[in-house]
Amino acid sequence: MAGTANAENNDVDVRQLLELAHDRSAESRRILLENISDLFLSPEGRLTERERSLMAQILSQIIHDVEMSVRRSLAERLAKDEKAPHELIVTLANDEIEIANPILHHSGVLDDADLLGIVKHRTHEHRLTVAIRGPLSEEVAQALVDTGETDVIETLLKNHDAEISQRTMNYLVSESQRVDAFQQPLLRRPDLPATLAHRMFWWVSAALREYILESYKVDETTLDTIIHDTTTKVKAAVSSEHSTYADAEFVVSELADRGKLDGRFLIQCLRRGRIAAFTVALAKMADVDVGIIRHIMFDPGGEGLTVLCRAASLDRAVFSSIFLLTREARDGERVTDPRLLDNMLKIFDALSQSEAVGALRCWQLNADYVATIDQIRSAGARLRRGLGLRSKPSTAG
Repeated sequence: MAGTANAENNDVDVRQLLELAHDRSAESRRILLENISDLFLSPEGRLTERERSLMAQILSQIIHDVEMSVRRSLAERLAKDEKAPHELIVTLANDEIEIANPILHHSGVLDDADLLGIVKHRTHEHRLTVAIRGPLSEEVAQALVDTGETDVIETLLKNHDAEISQRTMNYLVSESQRVDAFQQPLLRRPDLPATLAHRMFWWVSAALREYILESYKVDETTLDTIIHDTTTKVKAAVSSEHSTYADAEFVVSELADRGKLDGRFLIQCLRRGRIAAFTVALAKMADVDVGIIRHIMFDPGGEGLTVLCRAASLDRAVFSSIFLLTREARDGERVTDPRLLDNMLKIFDALSQSEAVGALRCWQLNADYVATIDQIRSAGARLRRGLGLRSKPSTAG
C-alpha cells in the first residue's frame, strides 16, 4: 500500500496523513485517498473510532479534488461496507451518478432522510437508481411517486422490495387509466389487492384482462359485508330511469317465480330489442345490481360480458348467442370476427362460476363505480335512440 499504511505497520501515522492532506497536488490527493480507504477497509480494523472520524473528515474535504475515476473506485469499495463513515457515504451518494450509482444501489449506511434528500434535490438518474434500490420505505416510495416522472414510478412499481402504501397504490391504479406503462407492473406486484386489480379490468388490454381473471381470485364471502352499501348507491344512481326498469323488474320477477327465467328468455329479449328486460333478467340471474350489467354491455371488450354470463351459470351456446347479439346492438355490426368469439369462449371455459362471481363482486366495489354508471346511463340512452329501440312499459317482458 502506498504512503504510511502497510502490512507491517499496525500504527497509523495520522500526522503524516494530515501533511499529505495539506498538499493540494492531484498526486498527493490520490495517494492520501488510497491510504485512507485502505485503512477503512482493512480486515484488521486498525483504526480507532477517533481515527476513523478524523479520516472521514479528511476524505469529505478532499473527495471533490480527486479525479472521477478515483472517486468511483472508492465508491465501489465502500458501497457494501456497513461500517463506512456516514458523512462520506452521503457525499458519494450525492456525487455524479457514475460515482453515486454503487452507493445508491447497495449501501446500507444511507437512511431514509438521506434518500429523501437525494430524491428531492439530485438528478433524474439518481431517482431512477433509488427506485431500483433494495428495501424502500413507504416514505421514500411516496417521494418517488411525487416526482411525477413516469419512468421513475414504473421502475419503483417493478421493485417488489419497495413498500407502497395503500393510499399510493390507489392513486397509481387510477393513474394507470391514463399511463399505460403503470398497468403491467402494478398487476405483477404481489401486494396489489384483488379489488384494485379488478378495478383496472375496465381499461387494460385484453391480455391483461385475462391475467386479472387468472391471477386475482376473489373470496366472495369476504366481500358480502360491504356489497350492500355499494349496491344501494348504484340503485340511486340509476333512479332517473326508474319507471322503465321497474316495469322490467316486475315481469322478470314473475318469470323467476314460475321458473321460466333462463337463457332462452335472455336471447329473446335481445332479438326483440327489450334491453331493460334483458338487463334486469341477467342481473337477477348473476345476483348483481342492474348498473353493473349496463356497464358491461357498453364496455368495448367482451371479457366483462364473458365473466357475467359465467357467473349467471349460462351454458356455452347461450353465452355465444348473447355475445353476438350484444355486439350487434352495440356496434351495429351483424358479423362479428369469429376470432373474437373464440377468444371469449376460451375465457369462458377457463373460469369457474365461483371465480366469475368473485370478479363481479370486486367490480361492484369499484370506488369510481357510481360515476361510471352515470356515464354509462347517458351512453345507453344515446344508443337506444340511435337504434330506435323502445323502452315502453308494454315491451318490458
